[in-house]
Amino acid sequence: MASARVLGPGVFYGQDRRELRTSSFEFAEMNTANREVPRHTHLNAHFVMVVRGVYLTAALPDEGACGPSTLVFNPSGTTHRDRFQCGQGRFFTISVAPEIAAQIERHIHVPATFTSGTIARTIQRAYFEFQDHSDFSPMIMEGLGLELAGRAGQSFDQPDRHAPSWLKRARDVISDSHDASLRVKDIARDAGVHPVHFARAFRRFFNCSPGEYARQCCMERVRQRLASEETPLAEIALQTGFKDQSQLTHAFKRFTGLTPTAFRRTFRR
Repeated sequence: MASARVLGPGVFYGQDRRELRTSSFEFAEMNTANREVPRHTHLNAHFVMVVRGVYLTAALPDEGACGPSTLVFNPSGTTHRDRFQCGQGRFFTISVAPEIAAQIERHIHVPATFTSGTIARTIQRAYFEFQDHSDFSPMIMEGLGLELAGRAGQSFDQPDRHAPSWLKRARDVISDSHDASLRVKDIARDAGVHPVHFARAFRRFFNCSPGEYARQCCMERVRQRLASEETPLAEIALQTGFKDQSQLTHAFKRFTGLTPTAFRRTFRR
C-alpha cells in the first residue's frame, strides 16, 4: 500500500477556503476539490461538519454516509481516504490545538460521529457565527470550540445548584471589560481552571458562551447610552469598541432587530 501523505495542522483537501483563527482552534469552510482524495494522515485532531452533500470516509465503519449537519471527530493521527458522493460537497472544519485535543482523546480514541443533542447545537452556533463575522466572533468561537471539546470528550457531571465563586468573578471580568479582543484562555488562566472546563461551566450556569456574554454586555451598554444620552452615534460607536457608526448599526440591528436610530426614537417616544 502506498504511504499516506501527511497533512499538517489546518490542512485539508478543498478549495474556495474561508478561515478564522483563535488561540486554540482554526475554523475553515471549503468546497470539495475533486471526486476522491488520496490516502492521507492528519497530524492534528479536528472536527468536520458536513454543510452540503453526503460525506464518505474510510475512517468510519463501512464508509458510513454522513449527511448535512453530521459532525465527525477525527483524533490526531487519523489516516483515511474520504470523498463526497457525486464529487459535490461543502464542509466546515475545526482544527484543534494539541493541548485541547488531549482532553478529548482521553475519552475518544477513534473517529466518531455526532448528529444530535447539545454537541450538534454547539457546532451549529459556531458555524452561524463563522458566517456572520463580527469583532466579537474570535472570542465567541474560541468559547464555542472549547464547549465542543468538553461536550465531545465527556458528558456533564450532575451540575451544582450555584455557580462557583471563581466563575462569578470571571463573569464580572467580562462584563467590566470593553475589549472585544479579550481571550477565553486568558480569563480561564486567571480563574485557575482549564479553558475547556471554564467554557463548559459558563454555558452550564449562564446559558451562553463567554463571547456571547461579552457581546450582550456591549449591546446593553450601547442601549443604555442610546436611551439616556444625545451623544452622536459615531461617538458612541468609537467609545464602545466599534470601528465606526456603520459597524455599530449592523451589530445593534442584528442583536435587537432595530437600528440605533430607531431604538432611540422608539424609546424616547
